[in-house]
Amino acid sequence: MKHSLAAFTAAALLLAGCGSASEGLDFKPPAGWTAMPGILGFGHMQMWFKKAADNKQDQMLMLIRGQNASSIDLKSVPQAGVGQLKSQKLTTITICRNTRAQYLSAIGTGHNGQNQAMEMISTPVGNQSYLAMYIRPQADKADPEAEAAIRSLCAAKT
Repeated sequence: MKHSLAAFTAAALLLAGCGSASEGLDFKPPAGWTAMPGILGFGHMQMWFKKAADNKQDQMLMLIRGQNASSIDLKSVPQAGVGQLKSQKLTTITICRNTRAQYLSAIGTGHNGQNQAMEMISTPVGNQSYLAMYIRPQADKADPEAEAAIRSLCAAKT
């Protein structure tokens, strides 16, 4: 999944604004995941990794903050490191008590030829758009904290 960074850099350049990726959010990555430094120099994209027990395929969590409040169309975002999607389901869900968000779940093939499960959520918060993604080997059980994290695109409580 480390090779998936290049696929998302182009998308991040199109979506990114200024400031921290999680600025203004209650977003919290799972405890014990390793954070990568903010990307693109301004911190509009942040990634976290959970080391695989077999040292073969890590799980990845990504957060991207966009330029405006328009929802990011999940069908138009390049899927990082998952190649051709085998199945996908795009729905509208509710997060943060009453916020509508796009949710995409899909299965694709990673750079190593193994199937990967991907979940993406996109929603506007205030005057920014946000995209959160969780990718894991399909054979691995989903991490409930990672799934909760991508659903925490909620305005920070003041």
